[in-house]
Amino acid sequence: MSIRSKLTLYWTALLAAVLAAAAATVLIVFERQQWGALDAALMEEADTSAASMARLDREGIAATVARLSAERDLGPRRRVRVIDAGGAVIADGGDRDSDLPVAGEARGATMADGNQGVFRFALAPIMIGDRPARLEDGVDASAVRDSIGRLRASLLFTMPLLLALCAGGGYWLAGRVLAPVGAIAAELAAIDPRDLSRRLAAPHPNDEIGRLTAVLNAMLERVERASTNERRFAADAAHELRTPLSVLRSGLEVTLSRERPQAEDQAALHAALDEAIRLCRISDDLLMMARLDGQVSISRVPVDLRELLSEVAANIESLAEAKELRLEVRADSDATVNGDPGYLKRLLLNLLDNAIKFTPAKGRIELGLERDREVVRIRIADTGPGIATAEMPMLFERFYRGGASREAGGSGLGLSLCREIARLHGGEISAGNRSGGGSEFIVTLQLKQ
Repeated sequence: MSIRSKLTLYWTALLAAVLAAAAATVLIVFERQQWGALDAALMEEADTSAASMARLDREGIAATVARLSAERDLGPRRRVRVIDAGGAVIADGGDRDSDLPVAGEARGATMADGNQGVFRFALAPIMIGDRPARLEDGVDASAVRDSIGRLRASLLFTMPLLLALCAGGGYWLAGRVLAPVGAIAAELAAIDPRDLSRRLAAPHPNDEIGRLTAVLNAMLERVERASTNERRFAADAAHELRTPLSVLRSGLEVTLSRERPQAEDQAALHAALDEAIRLCRISDDLLMMARLDGQVSISRVPVDLRELLSEVAANIESLAEAKELRLEVRADSDATVNGDPGYLKRLLLNLLDNAIKFTPAKGRIELGLERDREVVRIRIADTGPGIATAEMPMLFERFYRGGASREAGGSGLGLSLCREIARLHGGEISAGNRSGGGSEFIVTLQLKQ
């Protein structure tokens, strides 16, 4: 069932309930008004007549009954009776063909309908001498019943008609309201996956459809950006793999094409091994990047960052010593985060590997841990040449390699991996230059609650 049909169905059901309640209310109020006026007049007349009859003899009571039954101010026909407690008629006047009241064991002043549903009676108790009796003062209530019946028939006819008209109007209005949604769907279907630059039109940007259009346009922009990044990533990956593969292939072809001295063969094989190692490193980074791109969340466990920093420092210390670098670890504060220890270790190793790679001999690398309320900051600083200002905006882009990185033979994926790992942990990473020279990277993570 379409949304338009559902809206019409819900609207019709709600309107039917409201109309039924309104019709019932109107009918009840009208009935009470009609019967209330007649009942009040009958009862007032019956009470007055009963009070006067209590002081009269039988002849006087008969005369009063005859006078009352001759009055036509309350209806076209009248029936008035006085009966004793045993049901014997003391006086009877008016239309003898009228129906009689159905009072049962009623005591006191009350109202009653005739046994054929035509007359309406006011019943008032009186005392004739020392014997209890009852005055029955009735009038033909057909006019009241007819007016109530006409109103009921009118409501039964007009309410379904009104409901049908409102349902049709609701269906038309739902179509008008949902027409922009259909237009949006048509525009989305017309967008070519190879050209995501198109955006949806928003005639009324401030209403709900306009806000939906804005959200969809923002989503299209993100999809376009992701598609562009994916194509660029594929092209960059092919470019990065092409160079070492070409070098590896040409070296092997030259080695196999003719006989050469053993030293030259050894040199060619070593060059091929270096390129193969580089290919393995690039493929490993690409695999890690693909895995991170496909992850929305990670399995989290409590990770003691102080212990993790000590472990990473122990793993990297031999590389620092080989280059005559001093590695200083400052992690005096305990800090625990919810995260993946393997990913966090890879992040720190990448940053420290870069610091070792770009810091000259006799330099210093600092690895620090600082707590600040609900966050913890991991700081990796070095005494290297720092980061060129022009390179700073592109530093964390995939396959971006600055001048120093190109000289060092990096793949341009290390810092991108660090950014993705920080993002998956709900954190962030930033880079800058130290005032005294060198660069520093700061990883900010949320502390375990």
